[in-house]
Amino acid sequence: MTDSPRTDPTAESDSPQIPVLVVVEDSADCRLLREWLAESDEFTPRVVGADDPAPFDAAFDVCLFDVDGLRGVAGALAAHRKSTSTYTPTLLFVPERYGDAETVLGRLGDAGDHVDDVIDAPIRRANLARRLRTLARARRFSTRLEQSRDRHQRLVRRLPDAVFVCADGRVTYANPAAASLLGVDPAAVRTAEFVDLVPEVDRDSVARALETAAAGGRSEPIETALHRTVIRNADGGTERAGPASSSPEPADAGTPEGTDVATDAAAGRPASTEADAVNDSVPEPLIDSPSEPASRIPVELTAIDGGSGDVQVVVHDLRQRREREERLALYRRAMDEATVGITIADHSTEEEGLIYANEEFKRLTGLGDDDLLGHNPRILQTDATNPGTVAQLRRAIDRGEEASVVLLNRRSDGRRWYSALDISPIRGADGDVTHYLGFQRDVTERVSHEQRLSVLDRVLRHNIRNRLNVVLGYADRAQRVAESADSTDDSLVVDLDDLRGALDRIREAATDILDLSDSARRFREDVGADGDDDPVDAGTVVVDVASALAAAAPDATVLVSTPDGPATVAGAGALSLVVDELVSNALEHVEDPTVHVSLSVAADEAVLRVADDGSGITPDSRAPLDSGAETPTEHGQGVGLWLVRWTVDAVGGTVGYEEGSDGGAVVIARIPIVNGDAAA
Repeated sequence: MTDSPRTDPTAESDSPQIPVLVVVEDSADCRLLREWLAESDEFTPRVVGADDPAPFDAAFDVCLFDVDGLRGVAGALAAHRKSTSTYTPTLLFVPERYGDAETVLGRLGDAGDHVDDVIDAPIRRANLARRLRTLARARRFSTRLEQSRDRHQRLVRRLPDAVFVCADGRVTYANPAAASLLGVDPAAVRTAEFVDLVPEVDRDSVARALETAAAGGRSEPIETALHRTVIRNADGGTERAGPASSSPEPADAGTPEGTDVATDAAAGRPASTEADAVNDSVPEPLIDSPSEPASRIPVELTAIDGGSGDVQVVVHDLRQRREREERLALYRRAMDEATVGITIADHSTEEEGLIYANEEFKRLTGLGDDDLLGHNPRILQTDATNPGTVAQLRRAIDRGEEASVVLLNRRSDGRRWYSALDISPIRGADGDVTHYLGFQRDVTERVSHEQRLSVLDRVLRHNIRNRLNVVLGYADRAQRVAESADSTDDSLVVDLDDLRGALDRIREAATDILDLSDSARRFREDVGADGDDDPVDAGTVVVDVASALAAAAPDATVLVSTPDGPATVAGAGALSLVVDELVSNALEHVEDPTVHVSLSVAADEAVLRVADDGSGITPDSRAPLDSGAETPTEHGQGVGLWLVRWTVDAVGGTVGYEEGSDGGAVVIARIPIVNGDAAA
């Protein structure tokens, strides 16, 4: 029980004076002692008689008795000391008429057991004051210790983590959280062997942890499990079962409800009280360990030296953490297995590097964690990436806004691909953007389809229309010549040269239209449809196509070089179309050209270079090789380079443009080698 409000030591301990309870039956001695104490600035005397029914209800730090006063209140003093956990110091004054103090204590019997100090007559004030101060200090030290124990006990009781106190491996105390974790009343687990509470496979490691703590150390955390137990008595009947009490302020194990129990200051172990009789009556527990998974609670425990041979075991319930981990693992699996590329960038750093990239994003880019994490996604962009789109994305990020754009990126193998990027800001508790979540999808096929529609629209609207206009114009001209020939007017002269010129222009325009149609047909047959993809030697294809074109252009010089060994590619159609278009383009647009066609092997690619000595390809016409996009005001006249681009893309290669050292055009196409056959 706690001290009554009238004797609450907390209130008195802050006073500069020491309240002294004076129980002295001799009236002269009582008057003298009271006067001495009252004259001092240190003490406040409070006199009660031995026949007072409640002598110890007054607030005091030290009790001062004479022999008769002690005899009169001995029973009340014993009851008071037993009812409070706070130290009650006593000083016995022995007048000269009673003889020596030792003899007096012997005659007092059990009452003498409650005497802490004795002062003989004659009394000197300084000596009396020193004795009272010493006892008061001991009382106040005891009070502070008790307050510390009480705070420690309350903390242990209210801890969300389970706490067990063990002595020689047996549980001597379990806080309410521990009892609740086990599903039993706190008293039911006392005297159990702690290692019996964990699975057999972990008992050796737990026993070593207890030994480490008992030797004055601290064990490493151990992940194990606790059994939700059923405690049975020796006859096999159920002693405690089911969940423990969950009242807001549970009583301690084995303690009557509403009773505070002093605890060992180091370990939080209940001190000895009359409630121990209840605790000691708890039978030796027999612990059933049900096999159901719900009966095994995953925990992490740490054994700590509690002092005085005790070991304190702190047990943390891992169920919530495991559930969080499982949810996070589920989220991670969902993100990793998503069919869209997912990234998280750290917006709090200047680099804004990636801290996460899922498997689909790695597949899209061909890069791994080492290449991606810590780097800004801008590393994927190319020189041909639209700077306006990049600026739009940057503005959204700086404003903490969402954005959706399409970017031209490059894979690890150099191939370009179009990424539909959606980004969303992730904000912290303060509302500031801390990260950016990115979703990326490969829309290369969609963009390529849009490009083909755009080029087709341009061909239909511009190229074919222009040539048909030529056909119609010269057809009208030829019609007029023919009408002149049929006329009976002898004054009309038939201009046969004009007729021949008109027919030549008609033939040229028709040939251009047929060439466009043939190029489109070749792309569809050789690349667009499922055709012959049997492995062929790229060198043989290059030589055959270039030689045929050179034979048809006697005024041109076509130089061909190939590697010594084979460079095997998948099918001849794609490479044939690329060589044909690039060499034909040089032969058609350069007067008396010299065309260099070279094939080499670099790593796992066949590298085709077609260079001429002309004036190069204009920026609008080489859009397929650079940005891969046309604008309404900038577009090429032909479809050939687009066919080259689409063909190379279709077989997983790359194509680019360079200026030659002499100002001519150099087109470089890289096509993957199959079967690992490559010349050294």
